[in-house]
Amino acid sequence: MGRKKKRYVEDHIFRIYPDYPLLVLDKIAWAKAGANDPLHFHYYLEIGYCYEGQGTIISEGEEAAFCQGSISLVAPNLLHATRNEKGMYNMWGYLFVDLEDFVKLFSFIDERMHMKICRQLFYGVRILDERKYEQLTFLLKQIFRTAGEKKGTYKMQVMSLLCSFLFMLYDVLEHRVEEEAVSLPLLPAIDYIYDHYMEQIKVGQLADMCHFSESHFRKVFQKMKGLGPVDYINCIRVREACRMLQNTMEPIRIVGEKCGYLSISSFERNFKKRMGVLPAKWREERRLYRKKERGEDEIKQILVEERTGDGEENHF
Repeated sequence: MGRKKKRYVEDHIFRIYPDYPLLVLDKIAWAKAGANDPLHFHYYLEIGYCYEGQGTIISEGEEAAFCQGSISLVAPNLLHATRNEKGMYNMWGYLFVDLEDFVKLFSFIDERMHMKICRQLFYGVRILDERKYEQLTFLLKQIFRTAGEKKGTYKMQVMSLLCSFLFMLYDVLEHRVEEEAVSLPLLPAIDYIYDHYMEQIKVGQLADMCHFSESHFRKVFQKMKGLGPVDYINCIRVREACRMLQNTMEPIRIVGEKCGYLSISSFERNFKKRMGVLPAKWREERRLYRKKERGEDEIKQILVEERTGDGEENHF
């Protein structure tokens, strides 16, 4: 009998869709999060708020301490884990944001601003103290409250609040010149990976762009991103494959080729390593979920129309 497969938060994160590129998980309790818990990563920007407790968030080679009132920022595709202080009880609220789809909802965010925001937010693990950033904390709590109540046009309200939050956060982080100076050398490689993930990319090529030797580049990349450059490239490819599988009818082989994989076996192996299932199965599960979601929306609309009809009949 095989071992029972563990479920990771990625199972929930991939219910994020382009028209509402945000997942809100509020008041999540962590009774224990010890040293034996495995590192994991998400494909989206993670923003957290600690309601109760204290401990550390660790990534590859780094630790960031948090306590009640801390705001945490974890970059996409970064291996990390939460460690509670002496096994104490913690409670968190989380936002998972697909920043690329999010900026498409706002026409005033051009490509240049998009890249500047990504460069600031896609950096390791950072902790902010709510006492120093009261406005950020207020907006974050408003997002949790509005998303939880789900009243009327709550999605539009949440998107507007999140837009304000991210721009304010950008201004805060822009003043952290020392962090920007550290991350700057890797930016040419990161930009190239995002623009050319569908092509064959050599690590030596990326190292040359950053004026590093290949061995030094690998060490710096591992430290900054929490995983090696090859794994990072595969993360970006699998993420784009998920987008294509969800939004197109392209055959699995074509999706793999468009995401940079030379063979379907290589695509399926890397996809299953990160998503836990083969591409065809993942596509099927997502479509079933969307079908269920649409069915629920249609039922709600019918109920609204019936109530409206009843109201009109009673009026006349």
